[in-house]
Amino acid sequence: MQLVDGRPVYAATDLVGFLACTHLTDLERSALAGNVRKPIRSDPELDAIIERGYEHEQLFVEELKGKGRSVVDLDSERGKDEDRGDYYRRQAERTREAITRGEDVIFQACFFDGTWLGFADFLLRVEKPTPTLGWSYEVADTKLAHTVKASALLQICVYNEMLAAVQGMYPENMHVALGGKDRETKSFRTADYTAYYRMAKRLFTETTDAPLPTDYPPPPPSYPEPVEHCGVCRWDEICSPRRRRDDHLALVAGIASRTRAELTDRGTGTRRELAVLELPLAPKLDNTRAETLMRVREQARLQVEGEDAGKTLHELLEPIRSDDGALDTTKGLLKLPEPSPGDLYLDLEGDPFAGDEGIDYLFGILEPGKTDDSGKPLFHAFWSQADDGRITAAAEQHAFEQTIDLIMDRLRADPNIHVYHYAPYEPTHLGMLMGRYMTRQQEVDELFRGDTLVDLFSVVRQGVRASVESYSIKKMEPLYGFTRDIELRDAGSSIAEFERWLRKGGESGEESETLQLIEDYNRDDVLSTWKLRDWLEGQRTALGQQLGEELPRPVVEDGKAKEELSAWLQEVNEIRDPLLAKVPEDAADRRADPVASGTW
Repeated sequence: MQLVDGRPVYAATDLVGFLACTHLTDLERSALAGNVRKPIRSDPELDAIIERGYEHEQLFVEELKGKGRSVVDLDSERGKDEDRGDYYRRQAERTREAITRGEDVIFQACFFDGTWLGFADFLLRVEKPTPTLGWSYEVADTKLAHTVKASALLQICVYNEMLAAVQGMYPENMHVALGGKDRETKSFRTADYTAYYRMAKRLFTETTDAPLPTDYPPPPPSYPEPVEHCGVCRWDEICSPRRRRDDHLALVAGIASRTRAELTDRGTGTRRELAVLELPLAPKLDNTRAETLMRVREQARLQVEGEDAGKTLHELLEPIRSDDGALDTTKGLLKLPEPSPGDLYLDLEGDPFAGDEGIDYLFGILEPGKTDDSGKPLFHAFWSQADDGRITAAAEQHAFEQTIDLIMDRLRADPNIHVYHYAPYEPTHLGMLMGRYMTRQQEVDELFRGDTLVDLFSVVRQGVRASVESYSIKKMEPLYGFTRDIELRDAGSSIAEFERWLRKGGESGEESETLQLIEDYNRDDVLSTWKLRDWLEGQRTALGQQLGEELPRPVVEDGKAKEELSAWLQEVNEIRDPLLAKVPEDAADRRADPVASGTW
């Protein structure tokens, strides 16, 4: 949203943002009126996504050219002294001229009607005549995602309407060129989405046409309810502090938006009000179970107590029992297996933007039962880095295999060990890599069957209540006194640093200290996981004392696969290995080899 020639001008992203958060639209309008300062967001991870998006565009350009299509590039920077409105009109006129000439593919087409502005990635010529031309165009947009999102189609609908005004008819189809190794292009009938687009635009226009209050102080009267879009929104630096000042219910860990809405409607709109809410409610909430309401009330109570005490507090949760009173060893603190001196702690670092399918570039394993030369717990770092410094798929496969081989070696030496991690990323990606590279299937299957991988996040959430707003491992660390050697980072900064390393020539030997910093981050993560496991063991002992009974351990499962499965995997490998013997390991080398790539 911007002012051009003194008038508000809207873009497709404004419409998408409006559907995500009406408060965002109010803030943007307030900024245009001069009532609120528009923040400038600094987000290295978002910058990395944008840069990857540009690369994806260029790949699509090359694919089009490879299919024999000619591409005219209308991308042009604004002149130093050129008026913004004049620049948009110039670009829109160049687009109109390219359409009239019948160019095959138009890259970075611009549409501007004084109220709406749109930059479509591509216009593809189709041999369907318009009332005035012997051809017409359809919009194609590039997206890094592997699936098409509704917001992407809505964005193209904005371009479709503006394209129709130029060529005299709506395009029959619209297209989304996806990311991933397949880089598939999905096509959709425009008519299937036009009605929804018109409704969304009507609601947006009703909001933007309504007069702003003349007696601001800002912020505007709508409220910044937290939504998914907050993670990429420039206004979050204003909205988040406001929610904190207001003691908003969203500060309660694990509370759902529908529960917040129902409680607010009943007059309970702050965390402190929820902390002292008398239960049960009469009448009951329509969409929130009584047990859920009790859980969030107790969470709010403990958070308030911790805030007033100035420290992180915790409580033990009652263990789950079956109908006959037996303790459930698959939940909470009872899920913890018997500790073993050989237990391992695993953490993966991944970049979802690198390569065709993302890449797990570092596999970190802590082995506290052994020490390194300095006497510290032994830390293994397996990098997805080839001998020449490049991050490659072949190197990722090798790092994955090294990780699984180390785990299996320790498991063979001591069948009682377990591998601890925090949250489901690690087992999810081990299974994914097994399938991607068709390697270590039997070993990963054995780890899963034998419940060797233990998720401490689920143990925490089902066994402990803490006075934290988020149950991330870093928020839990004050409870067990863990201090990191490396400055704390948010979830995305490791990715941002890795992307920066890639772009600054890291693969050719520059910026090597960045990799060491990431490795140190990873080591802190597994050290913290180790200390958390030990702390949870102490809480398990305390729970047993509190209950006055001995707590059972989970039943140890035999992870061995059935003989027929092992025989089948052996048969598959005997067929596969000769077929892959002459195929280059590196994907780039395979693409250069027409036989290996299957393009002969």
